[in-house]
Amino acid sequence: MESNGEQRAMEKLETEWKDYVTALGKHYDQKETNFRMAIFASNELMTEKINKKYEQGLVSYTTALNDLADLTDEEFMVMNGLRLPNQTYLRGKRQSFDTFYKYDQRERLPSSVDWRKKGVLTPVRNQGECGSCYAFGALAALEAYHKKRTGKLVNLSPQNVIDCTWEHGNNGCDGGFMVPVFTYAKSHGIVAESKYPYVFTAKRSCKWRKADVVATDKGYLEIRDGDELGLKHAVAKHGPVVVGISGHQRSFRFYKSGIYSSNTCTKPSHAVLIVGYGTHRTHGDYWIIKNSWGTHWGVKGYGYMARNKGNMCHVASMGSFPI
Repeated sequence: MESNGEQRAMEKLETEWKDYVTALGKHYDQKETNFRMAIFASNELMTEKINKKYEQGLVSYTTALNDLADLTDEEFMVMNGLRLPNQTYLRGKRQSFDTFYKYDQRERLPSSVDWRKKGVLTPVRNQGECGSCYAFGALAALEAYHKKRTGKLVNLSPQNVIDCTWEHGNNGCDGGFMVPVFTYAKSHGIVAESKYPYVFTAKRSCKWRKADVVATDKGYLEIRDGDELGLKHAVAKHGPVVVGISGHQRSFRFYKSGIYSSNTCTKPSHAVLIVGYGTHRTHGDYWIIKNSWGTHWGVKGYGYMARNKGNMCHVASMGSFPI
């Protein structure tokens, strides 16, 4: 027999669950409801534990349930779509010049940069349950580059990328890498979202039309593996940089505010855009990231990650930007 405390806890959970599915328009039968509500409850417990640690000064970030709260870990991993192309492809497609970003290590840089304030970023978007983060991240960098070069801010088409870069080593909704997106933008160009809308799934048939192209580049440059100073320099001098991070941790899935760091990060699995950096008076240096999990994640779709802490979550391991 349940105690009064257990009964109240169950009633609270059922109310929160009902509010959650109603707000998001989700519909499950009874069997699925029980399964999903158990996941929801587990995630709620995890966020409460982290937030208690934050109150105790043990971590520098907070968490909150969002529209990913009823997904299994396997379903969520689909959204971590960063995949390295095979080495044969890379050897055959390398640019003829050195792709690594070169800079003066002694150059004085601004203490903080925030490209959100400079009108070069399109609104935060939601990739859904498709491993297309590589497309969203790379195109967000290209959108900023295009705005700086032409003065026009255009929502570019991730669907164009996931449908049309298979032969460049990417795999639609099963993941891909950012560099081939810049290579494709150079050879073909990218069309606007309005001409090639996102449908949350990959199609083998490419609907790209040359007449619809609105943005191109001349190639790309890469940040050397783990070089946070190089990443800082590129962000300050050139603009937003797309990077690969370890993004599959549940703590990152439910990140809400503060400066994220984790000792459970493994390999890079998710692409995000670095849009700035700065220093918090208590928690130290940070990167500003733009994610593609909608505005319910983080601070209206943006987040802060620890900077100069041993390449936290591989934040400087796979940086690149269009030129």
